[in-house]
Amino acid sequence: MPFGLQRLGMAAGATGALAAGALGYVLRRPLPQLDGEVRLKGLSGGIEIVRDRWGIPHISAHEVHDALFGQGYCHAQDRLWQMDLTRRIASGRLAEVFGPEALDVDRFQRRLGLHRAAEAEWQTAEPELRDSLTAYAAGVNACLEGMLATGKLPVEFVLARFQPDPWLPIDTLGYARFQAFALSPNWESELVRSRLIARLGYVVAASLEPDVWQPDTDALPRLQDWGPPEMPEPGELPPIVLTGGPGASNAWVVSGERSSSGKPLLANDPHLFPRLPSVFYEAHLMAGGDLNVAGASAPGAPGILIGHNRHIAWGITATMADVQDLYVERVDPGDQRRTEFAGRWETGTHVREVIRVKGRAQPWVEEVLITTRHGPLLTPTPSLADEHRPLALRSMVLEAPSAASAVLAINRAACWDEFRAATSRWGTPAMNVLYADTEGNIGYQMVGHIPVRARGEGLVPSPGWSGQYEWQAPLPFDQMPTAFNPPDGLWANANHNAARTSPHFFAREFIAPARYRRIRQVLESKQRHSAVDFGALQADEVSLPAREIASLLVSHLTPTGRNELRALDELRGWDGRISADSAAAAVYEVFRNELVRARFSDALGDLTAAALGVGPHPLLGAVNSHYFFQTERVQTYLEEHGGDEVVQRAFTRTVQWLTRRLGPDVKNWQWGRLHHLAMEHPLSIRKPLGMLFNVPPFPWSGDLETIRAGGCLPGELKAGGPISAYRFIADCSDWDNSLSCIPAGQSGQRGSPHYADQVDTWRRVGYHPLAFTRPAVARVARHTLTLRPQ
Repeated sequence: MPFGLQRLGMAAGATGALAAGALGYVLRRPLPQLDGEVRLKGLSGGIEIVRDRWGIPHISAHEVHDALFGQGYCHAQDRLWQMDLTRRIASGRLAEVFGPEALDVDRFQRRLGLHRAAEAEWQTAEPELRDSLTAYAAGVNACLEGMLATGKLPVEFVLARFQPDPWLPIDTLGYARFQAFALSPNWESELVRSRLIARLGYVVAASLEPDVWQPDTDALPRLQDWGPPEMPEPGELPPIVLTGGPGASNAWVVSGERSSSGKPLLANDPHLFPRLPSVFYEAHLMAGGDLNVAGASAPGAPGILIGHNRHIAWGITATMADVQDLYVERVDPGDQRRTEFAGRWETGTHVREVIRVKGRAQPWVEEVLITTRHGPLLTPTPSLADEHRPLALRSMVLEAPSAASAVLAINRAACWDEFRAATSRWGTPAMNVLYADTEGNIGYQMVGHIPVRARGEGLVPSPGWSGQYEWQAPLPFDQMPTAFNPPDGLWANANHNAARTSPHFFAREFIAPARYRRIRQVLESKQRHSAVDFGALQADEVSLPAREIASLLVSHLTPTGRNELRALDELRGWDGRISADSAAAAVYEVFRNELVRARFSDALGDLTAAALGVGPHPLLGAVNSHYFFQTERVQTYLEEHGGDEVVQRAFTRTVQWLTRRLGPDVKNWQWGRLHHLAMEHPLSIRKPLGMLFNVPPFPWSGDLETIRAGGCLPGELKAGGPISAYRFIADCSDWDNSLSCIPAGQSGQRGSPHYADQVDTWRRVGYHPLAFTRPAVARVARHTLTLRPQ
């Protein structure tokens, strides 16, 4: 393990509670049984769980429902704390455990109502989905009952002094919607944009994002329909770290004509904000002749989200489609349940959300109004304390089916037609899904419900009373972007605008296409690729815009001092690699932020943070769309203005800052000295628990525009933005040649050898084989546990 008993002893000394040996015992005691036999209620037949050297369970049963039971059992063995925490966030139940400090987040979540949407989906779910979720929940609960009976709950429950409730099928549906909400951006950008317009006017606000909208557009309601709010002060983090913000992803696929094996190859690495334990959990499910699928699963949900079965492989990226709109409502002063629509008052649904708060005798009661047309009122709430407008959120995350049914159907699809039929069930979040199969086919399908708007593009909150900005029926599945066996034999997506040729509106705020351009550049550079080539591409640190910006700076700037001259020398001839040991990368990264500040700080004042991409709330909306467009806009400014006074001032400030921070020797200005990745446990915010649970920070390369993801938080240099949460390479010629890796380890239990055993492999962009056939599994097997009916 990368950190061991000496560090545990330090943590124990800091807490003053346990000696190192006793702490080791406490951490090892709740580790799950991995060998032998366990008899359980709820099984129709036996289940064999073979765990390999990386802790991946290969779960085999005669019936599909028993395999899903086994998956729930394994998830609970290794990730029960993570699962319970996630469902508490989704359902607004953090304050039960963490007290008043978490109440504001609970209040927002109760207003949002992911739990209400999950309950509604459960009531209308098809029997097949209900049976699958029930089987999975039974497996979770069988494991939980054993933990409670033996007093061997994971140590986090002991530290937080509570016991988890039984797992329910609606917990899975709530988890799915929680993840969908995180991957469905735009509401936060609507808030920020409306605040910028209210403060600066249309012309100046539009000049900050000319690639999104123009001041004379008729897509925006007028200011009097939704203004004028103020930009909030930066919020304080609650006592536990939650989700970060929206992610990104890379995925690409090549046909057999472009692979060294003669069969398709597919690669995927979804990017999410750093979390510990890892977001994903690898698993392999087998059930007779009906199911044989391996890849990345989500603790809390059955099935495989990214992976392959015997016939097909698939990977996913976020579409960045705009599936959420805010509406400013007119509330009847005489009856707070009524809102105006088209000249009439409509009575919404009033909900009393009772929130239990640890340490308080009386619960908090949150009064929520769910409007007839647009969904729940999110304000007033302390999480958006500065926001005085009554804002309702209409969201496909609250209306569309989750992805649960679609994922389970994809797991069993055997061809392109079955795959498309499965993806047609996918409601939320909107995603891009890339495809490959053993017959040599490759393809692409956008999935999810996309709203069709009667007017406007959802760029700012719309007047809810007008009736002009309503949603119509979602875009039909057969009109969603798709491709099958493209002529050049390759397809890629990196959250850019994959729907640019479609006549339908999807969004204005896609991620700038730098990663997509680089992926295409490398894939087109030669005719055939191998899995090794795909691994090298997932490790690629080249930023094409960095290369171009460096060239522009060298061409236009006149250095005014020795260190400015040396800094330009570092940029001259630089290939744009954002490597941890690169001084040029450090100069470039600091300059990006300094140029934004030099351009806007005088005019924007406290709104400068918004132009750097800071969202309206550090957890609920950590970033806005400026975050994803910053580099592209820096490059455009340099192309149009060359080395003007603003650019020169920004560069001078860059060199001065780096000199103060890293010393006068430019050779010591390595990016990795500024750009550290911290993998932190949710409880680490309560010191000194970080010493116990966290992986020590380490230098990290890359940024938002490199394929090897290493994004910073807005306006910062620390690697706190999206990173690769799972790396996967599928080889359709031989599934046993498929490769994968997660950032930390399979287990969320600190005493397990698999808590962080993949960190070093992941850091160097290494992989382990994802064993699939029985002989391959046998070669890497380490433990065998049999579950039998009681």
